[in-house]
Amino acid sequence: MKGVPASVQEKLSFSTCYYFPVPRRIHVGTAGYDYTDWVGEERFYPPSVAANRRDLLTYYASQFSFVELNFTYYTETSPKQLEGMLEHVRPDRPLSLIEGTYAPRPDFRFAIKAYRNLTHQIDEDFAAVAQKFQRDITPLADADKLAAVVFQFPPSFRPSQDAAVYLEALHELFTEMPHIFEFRQRAWYREEAVELVGKYRVPFCWVDAPFMANLPRFFFPLTGDFFYARFHGRNETDWWKRDEEDASARYHYRYREGELEKLAEAIIESGAERGYAIFNNHPVADAPKNARQLEMILTKLDKAEEAS
Repeated sequence: MKGVPASVQEKLSFSTCYYFPVPRRIHVGTAGYDYTDWVGEERFYPPSVAANRRDLLTYYASQFSFVELNFTYYTETSPKQLEGMLEHVRPDRPLSLIEGTYAPRPDFRFAIKAYRNLTHQIDEDFAAVAQKFQRDITPLADADKLAAVVFQFPPSFRPSQDAAVYLEALHELFTEMPHIFEFRQRAWYREEAVELVGKYRVPFCWVDAPFMANLPRFFFPLTGDFFYARFHGRNETDWWKRDEEDASARYHYRYREGELEKLAEAIIESGAERGYAIFNNHPVADAPKNARQLEMILTKLDKAEEAS
């Protein structure tokens, strides 16, 4: 990391004080937090936190200002489960470890990925599914800890009249909760499709991933009151593979500093004043490392802009 002494870089993983105040109310975090390969030297979590996996969230919340929960895509959650998670991010309940004491940040928030029956396995009962999902995540909204509901659609979800009707219905169902749409189909990255999303003032998710290879790398339209960016890595070799032994292989990628600088510059140049940037390249703790780097780069760019 340019401008950061090697001695500091070595300590970033287990730091209680290396917090970089990112400008413009931009929150940086990761997709998920409960990964066994994030524990240990040169990773992210201090070794002693492994004694109680429930402490992972408390430590994480002391280091970053938000996290994206992905387990809710695969299985239904419950108010009780999320209420329990809220207890683990209370600033007045710091975590004491051998390595130090870690208090969750007061501004910590959760983004939450929508259940797959709302994006990948849609049927005529989707309204009932949506209403139950809303009830399940109400504790986050009531505590003002809900950053956004993430609707990630598959490549098979293409722009059409039916798709437009569904998006409008989904928007109306979740109008009281911040939400964003992420598309994995290239046809959505056309002006008319982006305008459709913008009509509802819903953020069009900014995506960085190998499947964007034939499109502009920095396609960052502002269609809502905040931006939401998901950085999945650029592992073109494994992206389309389905490795039964290692399902996470497609996300095995560490962004280089030059790549992060370009992403940061694109965020600043978009004019966005508020938003969320998440890293989904989670194997071997690359996501939190890259998230920390992006925070530092954004802060540096903001200071340079103020000085100019």
